[in-house]
Amino acid sequence: MRIGMLGAAWIGPMGLIEPAREVEGVEVAAVAARDPKRARVYATEHDIPLVFDSYDTLLASGEIDAVYNPLPNSHHARWTIAALEAGKPVLLEKPFTANAGEARQVAEVAERTGLVVMEAFHWRFHPQADRAMELVTTGAVGEISHVEATMVFPSMHGPDDIRYRYDLAGGALMDTGSYALSNLRAFGELDVLRAEAEEMAPGVDVRTTAELRYRDRGATATIVSAFTGTERKADLGEPGAINPDEFDFEFRAEVTVTGTRGRLHIDNPLGPMWGSGLTLTGADGYTVLHETAEPVATYTRQLQAFVTCVEGGGPNLYPPAESIKTMELIDAVYRAAGLPVRVGI
Repeated sequence: MRIGMLGAAWIGPMGLIEPAREVEGVEVAAVAARDPKRARVYATEHDIPLVFDSYDTLLASGEIDAVYNPLPNSHHARWTIAALEAGKPVLLEKPFTANAGEARQVAEVAERTGLVVMEAFHWRFHPQADRAMELVTTGAVGEISHVEATMVFPSMHGPDDIRYRYDLAGGALMDTGSYALSNLRAFGELDVLRAEAEEMAPGVDVRTTAELRYRDRGATATIVSAFTGTERKADLGEPGAINPDEFDFEFRAEVTVTGTRGRLHIDNPLGPMWGSGLTLTGADGYTVLHETAEPVATYTRQLQAFVTCVEGGGPNLYPPAESIKTMELIDAVYRAAGLPVRVGI
């Protein structure tokens, strides 16, 4: 499978280039960027053989079998639809689109063309995700009463980073929060009760919290979604001027499922190979079970799943139907927090 990259994105090495070296039968064959010079430098750095001067020419090429789309959130729908119309299946970085309306548009084109679109919620493709859901669904914690997902990431990017721009559909909820909401949705569908957001720019959240309720069981849920290290960075300017000692680069990625029989704590569900694993505690507070995760990269498993789905008809663990529901939740949280829903191009 010859995969073409749309954009010379910083996530490319982790999300595609390095995993492709581990997955048999996959080649990162091409890259295109708005700045052709940047694309050429990127291609040289990462040993990518082909460089295209535009996204359109890459999509039209007969030397590309599939597309990886890590463009800014505002560009996800437009260029994923263009790829599908060009006959190319797409591995699409999260969040799926800028809003739920766009997600439905992508889903309609995917249905019409019969091509795969897989949202890159890489955590979902690691065996630990299935194991956590198995423990909960088989009653290890009893009847669920509350689920909490916390996704707080440090940021080393400058104040003009795409994640801080409303015109590019940025915001903490679109980044860390999309993970948190997808984690919560593993245990059922939810409605938003209330939300609060702190803005770092007009309409752009640096921290968002929300309270939710599961529709089928009455259990509650909360998310904490935030970027850290942004305030001082804005003062210092570009990343090269950053002194890491001047920031609180907090990283927290965890999900806790509490029920009538106990509690399941998932440490770093986004990178299980770097976390301490799953810990099941009984109602008496004693540890019942502790399991560490397999030392395999989530992104590698994700790429394997994409290839299998496209070439062999394997399951799509995060198809457009699931992505629409996550985007509906993101939109609802923004509305509840009094912020505008993101828009695309």
